[in-house]
Amino acid sequence: MFHILPRRIQSHHWPHHKSPSSRHNTLTNDFVHLTTKKSGKTTIDAAEITRPDDVIRPDGLIHGIERLLIPRSVQEDFNRRRSLRSISAVIPQGAPEVDPRTNRLKKPAAPVPAGAPPVLPIYDAMAPGPSLAPAPAPGPGGPKHHFDGESQVKDFIHTLLHYGGYNEMADILVNLTSLATEMGRLVSEGYVLTVLAPNDEAMAKLTTDQLSEPGAPEQIVYYHIIPEYQTEESMYNAVRRFGKVNYDTLRLPHKVTAQEADGSVKFGSSDGSAYLFDPDIYTDGRISVQGIDGVLFPQEETETTVTRPASAVKKVVSKPRRGKLMEVACSMLGSVGHFSTCQ
Repeated sequence: MFHILPRRIQSHHWPHHKSPSSRHNTLTNDFVHLTTKKSGKTTIDAAEITRPDDVIRPDGLIHGIERLLIPRSVQEDFNRRRSLRSISAVIPQGAPEVDPRTNRLKKPAAPVPAGAPPVLPIYDAMAPGPSLAPAPAPGPGGPKHHFDGESQVKDFIHTLLHYGGYNEMADILVNLTSLATEMGRLVSEGYVLTVLAPNDEAMAKLTTDQLSEPGAPEQIVYYHIIPEYQTEESMYNAVRRFGKVNYDTLRLPHKVTAQEADGSVKFGSSDGSAYLFDPDIYTDGRISVQGIDGVLFPQEETETTVTRPASAVKKVVSKPRRGKLMEVACSMLGSVGHFSTCQ
């Protein structure tokens, strides 16, 4: 406050070098002297004005100075307490808390008479949670906004590449399948998705047989897409509270099981489990990408692989058609929202 003068003083209002310096009060009730030297330099007390009229606005202006100004009252107080023993420590105080719902400082709640309306609007008091329902499709009677799903999918794939260690997953989405395009269509329709992305080390453990069957890459990725928006925090809180949580996947009717383990979230069970390894690689409110350290398979397939000899295992992966991801999502969520595009 010692650096603020409660009046508008521009550089051309500075006193001339032939006239005495002018004295002005500051917001601390101390005063400063404005002077102009013979060399033409303007000063405020001992500080030189290095950037006069640097910011000019209707409600005030800012001059840049070369050093910090210390009020005389502070200097005198310091001189009175030259001995370090006489200087008492100041108890630190935290910053004032701000209520995130009102964006105002938190104050003790005033008594509310019985029957009075709520202080906050009901929509401010409600916290949104994960939901399967998409936003209404744009068009007549719908909202004016439109989700650019293609750009959002491109963003998260670029994020995977820049993050490092997820090149195989990005390659499957873009080059080996058309899943990136189909995910973009889903997000454009207003759906939200959580992608459990296996890292390159986990993808390297896949065998040729697991990937060579027609439609196998699509089926693997379907089982790693949850049609909800979940972050690492929301999933960890869920497993801490409920023990085990079954999330729907786009590989109907299979669900992926999550539980708390070693301070993290573990998906799957026994040998086919994977830990949430890189949390929140990408979160934009529509698409959430969580890095995991293993490739997940439905429990039924995992048990079959373990109990039967390799020669007796039959692959039940069918070849998906183009646009299958959209069809699966629509069939899962057909009872909610507006689905003009699905129809």
